[in-house]
Amino acid sequence: MSQKMYAYGFTDPQKDQDLPVFEKRECPVPEPHGREIVVEVKAVGINPTDLATRRMKKSSDDSFTILGRDVSGTVTSIGPDVTLFKEGDDVFYPGTSTVQGAQADYHKIDERMVSLKPKNLSFAEAAALPLTALTSYEVIHDRLNLFDMSEDPSEITLLIAGAAGGVGSIATQLALNYGFKVIGTASREESSKYLQKLGVKHVIDHTKPYQKQLDQLGITTVDAVFLAAKSDENIKEAAKIVKPQGRICSLLPLSETLPHPFFAKSLTMSFELMYTRSVYQTDDWIRQHEYLTELKNQVEQGFISSTLSKHFDRMNEDTLKEAYTLLQSEHTIGKIVLEHSRS
Repeated sequence: MSQKMYAYGFTDPQKDQDLPVFEKRECPVPEPHGREIVVEVKAVGINPTDLATRRMKKSSDDSFTILGRDVSGTVTSIGPDVTLFKEGDDVFYPGTSTVQGAQADYHKIDERMVSLKPKNLSFAEAAALPLTALTSYEVIHDRLNLFDMSEDPSEITLLIAGAAGGVGSIATQLALNYGFKVIGTASREESSKYLQKLGVKHVIDHTKPYQKQLDQLGITTVDAVFLAAKSDENIKEAAKIVKPQGRICSLLPLSETLPHPFFAKSLTMSFELMYTRSVYQTDDWIRQHEYLTELKNQVEQGFISSTLSKHFDRMNEDTLKEAYTLLQSEHTIGKIVLEHSRS
């Protein structure tokens, strides 16, 4: 007989309501196969992708949907082909859209997108990092290919729109650590101060024309732009200020045709979806494990800080509702994490 666990989820997405009603339900503990590991969940971070999962679920789908795709915990069992981890290892990782979420006692994931947890972070602090960090590594290395633009990172200027958000704040830290010049955008004083605390010297307001603000800073053009938030609202301004043959990467799909400067300047446009490697099981999937391991090392050396901003010390129906309400406000700095205990 299969072991049982508890999970928090919903069957009806209730799209006419602000949020679905989260229900605590008994489910089988997942069993690992191949390169999968099963993790006892200690903390879960929530993301806009969780809200997207709810939006995309059809009302006719009566399956039990479990959200939560940022995880830290302890390995309890491993599949026969696992080589990177053993039972008892403390790990952290993002989930993927091909498996259920981790708002549960246990969670199953492929080892190729997992790393050992940084020793100097709590489970809650660690759960704030994986999805946003992996996204940021892929933007810098695989989408914008910033290291191919110059042998000297200090010669490259990167503008990050929405730099104080969950993804933007990690991308900002990574880019600064690598030595790139970073311009961050923020529309609120609180966000601007947060970016300055991270070490960003130049912050502009993304609700106002970019070029005039850059002119005031003595900056004519930028080499690359990462649209980490509100891509539709920022794409036109980004196209105006990126240099000819420059590069732009968007975290979100665009609803309109690319503006004319993309053609006139021969700009390169790319999109970043952290789930691509896991969904299509690409040949280079192991790179996600490698990026997370690099992140672990940078955190332990003090080069990267957790972006945990709101912490719930217990997961239940009420705290989940409060956390997702906060996430929907779109005014959070950093990440929201819920700790989980089976007691």
